[in-house]
Amino acid sequence: MQRLVSVPKSDLESLESTVETLQNKTVMEQLEKSERDIKEGRTRNIDKFIKELKKGQ
Repeated sequence: MQRLVSVPKSDLESLESTVETLQNKTVMEQLEKSERDIKEGRTRNIDKFIKELKKGQ
């Protein structure tokens, strides 16, 4: 049995973007690494990070 579902265009575009992201091996590897970094405490305070960026200019 087939059913028709109506979805707003913006929701469909968002779902398509999500699927693209999930299929992109490089992006997924980067996300997984970021999650490990957060869990293992390898993070920086945003203010300190911005100051470091400005010093490098």
